[in-house]
Amino acid sequence: MMTCTELQADAIWLELRNYEIVPLNAQLTSRIHELSRTLRQGVAACPDKTRAGFYTLELNHGYAYIHIHPETQTAYLVAAA
Repeated sequence: MMTCTELQADAIWLELRNYEIVPLNAQLTSRIHELSRTLRQGVAACPDKTRAGFYTLELNHGYAYIHIHPETQTAYLVAAA
């Protein structure tokens, strides 16, 4: 399986310290700890070409689709697989 960074040349490095990580629904709550740790350490992320501020990133146990809101220092977990 290819990662998003292998498929997309415009991948960026995301390192979000001091950001609140918020799940958009209760079913995603179990993924917050891993996502938070990953974002604090830094991770390659693929920007969504159709939506500003949205990214796909690879976690140790799957993928996450997030939206970053810099003004409030919040990252929203939109979906996870």
